[in-house]
Amino acid sequence: MMYETKEDLIRETKVIDAFCKHYKLEKQKLPMTQQIDYALCIDKKIVGFAEVKCRVFKHDQYKSMFVGFNKVQKAKELFDLTRKRVLLLVCWSDVYGHIDFAEDFDIALGGRKDRGDKNDFGLIAHYPIDSFTILGRVPI
Repeated sequence: MMYETKEDLIRETKVIDAFCKHYKLEKQKLPMTQQIDYALCIDKKIVGFAEVKCRVFKHDQYKSMFVGFNKVQKAKELFDLTRKRVLLLVCWSDVYGHIDFAEDFDIALGGRKDRGDKNDFGLIAHYPIDSFTILGRVPI
């Protein structure tokens, strides 16, 4: 099931645009079948990938940022096949930043209950907030 709204995609685009401006990169939105949001390029050559998440709370409200383990698996597979870094780019309500999916994380069972989807539960990876590279204030 897909939960991204038009507003989510607008926020995501603003975040990836700010990220690319910061690092002097170009972006290319990937199709949903790739399961990772963007290819990151320099002179049209892919140099990495990014998954973008937007959250409605401050970055330090929780000790970790969680993401579905399937995203970690896809990121590892993509890195193993391409040798290009895969980043988790997160925009909170106050700042935005990133972490490499290859960084250490804790694994747990969990998920969301607010959407009423019994399948919105499973293995999740928790990345420590203090391991993120914070780039600055929210670009939204």
